[in-house]
Amino acid sequence: MDKAPQVKLHSTSHYFLDGLNDIGVEYLFSNFGTDHAPLIEEMARWKKSGWHYPRVVNCPHENTAMHMAAGFAMATGRGQAVMVHVDAGTANSAMAMHNARRGRLPLVLVAGKAPYTVRGELPGSRDNYVHFIQEPFDQSGIVRPYAKWEWTLPSGVMTKETLRRAHSVAHSDPMGPVYLMLPRETLTQTWDEAAMRAFPAERYGAVRSGAADAAAVAQIADKLLSAKHPVMVTSYAGRNLEAPALIEEVARLAGIRVFEASPLYLNISRASPCFAGMMPAIAGADVGLLVDVDVPWI
Repeated sequence: MDKAPQVKLHSTSHYFLDGLNDIGVEYLFSNFGTDHAPLIEEMARWKKSGWHYPRVVNCPHENTAMHMAAGFAMATGRGQAVMVHVDAGTANSAMAMHNARRGRLPLVLVAGKAPYTVRGELPGSRDNYVHFIQEPFDQSGIVRPYAKWEWTLPSGVMTKETLRRAHSVAHSDPMGPVYLMLPRETLTQTWDEAAMRAFPAERYGAVRSGAADAAAVAQIADKLLSAKHPVMVTSYAGRNLEAPALIEEVARLAGIRVFEASPLYLNISRASPCFAGMMPAIAGADVGLLVDVDVPWI
C-alpha cells in the first residue's frame, strides 16, 4: 500500500520571510503594530530555529524607515522592504513614497491591513477596538499616486509570487516604489510546502531599458560633433556608477557643456571643465542631448 504524501504546513508569515530571502532583501525597516503579530511570532520561531531572515531595523517613525530604505537604494541600487502599520503608517510614509518615486528609487512598502472578520471566524480576526477605526475606504489610495504597483495579498499561496512581482516591478526601468497590504487573516493561513511555487529571477526578474538603435546613435554622434554649441542636460544618469566617467569622456570628445537639472546624483565631476552648472542656460545651444532627465525646459 502506498504511503500518504507527507504534508509540511507553514503559515503565510513563514512564506513571507522565505520570500523576502528569495528576492534578496537584506533589511526590513520597520515600525510595527498589531497587524504584524503573526510576522513577529514567525520571526521569533525562525530565530529560535537558527534560520536566516532579513535584519529588522526598528524605526521610531515611518518617515525614518522609508528614507533609510531610499538611502540604501540610492547607494546600492538594491531595493529593501519597509514594514508599517495599517492606514496610519501608510499616511506617515506618503511623503517618502513621493521622494522615492521622484528619485526613481526601488523599495517595497508593506503595510498591514485591518482584519476583515469580526467574531473570530478566522485566526487573526479583530480583537481590539482599534481594528474598527483603522479601516479607511481606500487605504492604498493614500500612496497610489506614487506607487508603480499596489496589491493586497489575497491568499498565502500567492505570497512568493507577489513578492517576486513587487521586487521586479520596483527594479524595472524606471525604478520606483511599490506598495503591498497584508491582511492579518491572510498572514495566519497555513499552506503545504508543495503548493508553493518558486519564482526565480531568471524567469520573473526586472526588465531593463533596451539599447538604443545603432543608426540613431550614429545620427546623434554626427549632430554633436558638427555642432558649435552642444549641450547635455541630465538629472539621473549618475544612478549608474559608470555613467559620470562616460559622460565626461563624451563631453570632452565633442566639446559639450553638461548641465544638471534638479540632480539627485553626481552625474559629472564638479571639477570637470565641461560641467556648466545646475541652471541650464541653453538659449545659445544648437544641439541638445537629454540623458535620463525629466522635462528641464519647463
